[in-house]
Amino acid sequence: MATTRKLADLFRAIAAEDLFGAATIASEICKGEERKGHRSAARVLRGALHANGTSHAVPETARLPDQQTIGGLFTTALTSLSPEPALDDVVLTPSARRLLQSIVAEWKKRDVLHRRGLQPRSKLLFHGVPGCGKSLTARALAHELGIPVYMVRFDAVIGAYLGQTAIHLRQLFHFAETTPCVLLLDELDALGKQRGNPLDVGELDRIVIALMQELEHSRPQGLIVGTSNLPRHLDDALWRRFDLALAFNAPAKRALTGFAKRVAAKFQIALPHDVLNKAVSAKTFADAEAIIMAEARRIALLEE
Repeated sequence: MATTRKLADLFRAIAAEDLFGAATIASEICKGEERKGHRSAARVLRGALHANGTSHAVPETARLPDQQTIGGLFTTALTSLSPEPALDDVVLTPSARRLLQSIVAEWKKRDVLHRRGLQPRSKLLFHGVPGCGKSLTARALAHELGIPVYMVRFDAVIGAYLGQTAIHLRQLFHFAETTPCVLLLDELDALGKQRGNPLDVGELDRIVIALMQELEHSRPQGLIVGTSNLPRHLDDALWRRFDLALAFNAPAKRALTGFAKRVAAKFQIALPHDVLNKAVSAKTFADAEAIIMAEARRIALLEE
């Protein structure tokens, strides 16, 4: 029969009055019984689930978040981002670029891996200083794979009652398992903090455990990308749930110079020497871009 974990999830959903979440978990239990060959038990369970003639189960092909509501979650918890730029337009170190290109190749040729009993890497952790391209790279991966990218809003995932958060996480990961997309867990520190802090409520540790369990058992159709500006704050065990951890360090001046010139070319402006020097002296790509954008606005207004 169902595992203790599944039953615990079901009971938590019922306690939180999350009927859709409860129906989703119940449907998973039915499928689990069928996979075990317990078809009679599965029929009895499914008959009880749909006793009133209606179905609350998650559809086989999940629709996009703006067309789908799971307890009101997806309309507030997922933000659609633009799947751009191309990966070639992102400033990366040669080693980082090779790693990411191998991820793209694995996804595009995943059938070859599956035939050999292998799984493509699908859970990535980008960590490092802010403004150095972690979220931008996630969007670029979506561009390369030709799939949409959605950023998770943790303020909507964390329930009013902390016990609801595990249910919300299950719904999000179920979406990633049924919809080809890049699911961006930006600022993962909000959920994946180191356990054992005596100042935290005990329930927060259980949220970290729930997140790790979902990461470990999830088989997404696309990619799950977590980003962190504070990697030292992440729980040690969380790192092992990702297939690849990639550091994004502060850019060197040479990288900033090339980046500044590409942004300027995009807006068809010539950068004055002092503005270029200021951009090249910035600490991050985001800071450099802000400097160039300010100059582009100034030039546009002067020309007008």
